[in-house]
Amino acid sequence: MSLTHQRRGLTLLGIAGALLASGTACNEREPSRVDPAAAVFADFGKRVDAYVALRNQLADSVGELDPTNSQAEITVRAAALGNAIIAKRSGAKQGDIFTPEVATVLATLIKEEYSRRSEPVQETREDQQEELPDFVPTVNQIYPTSYPLATFPPALLPLLPQLPKEVEYRIAQDYLLLRDIEANLILDFMPNAVPTGG
Repeated sequence: MSLTHQRRGLTLLGIAGALLASGTACNEREPSRVDPAAAVFADFGKRVDAYVALRNQLADSVGELDPTNSQAEITVRAAALGNAIIAKRSGAKQGDIFTPEVATVLATLIKEEYSRRSEPVQETREDQQEELPDFVPTVNQIYPTSYPLATFPPALLPLLPQLPKEVEYRIAQDYLLLRDIEANLILDFMPNAVPTGG
């Protein structure tokens, strides 16, 4: 087992303990049968899977994309898919996928990973702060093409729940974003998720 996975395991155990102590404690006579963090991640996975099922139905209606098509045609398809998703999710709001429960767990994992970074790495983060996308995201917003898709921290990605190939995590300032890759669409976001300035 890698050091990263060992740390993640310890963190999840700590979160599970905190969640149990905050109101989900079980009968002392019986051992705990439910891992609260696992249940939270399972709920998050169901919400992501439900989105992907919906978007794949819409993608089928948009039609197959010939891999030899031009960039302009790819852009047109992405816009068509994005518009179809926005129309179908017109009532979507912040927190539908990043529920308060999973946001609490993810924010803890992210902040702990940042706290473990060496001083040089934190200084690099400070240097790169100005290069991070600087906009306030909204649900159903097309990711602004005027900002770069900043590289997601490689040490952080294994700590977060794995996502289907259609969606990805991104960071914009202190926001953690959930983005549809092909449609370039922001599906949900977490404010105050990522430490700034180191």
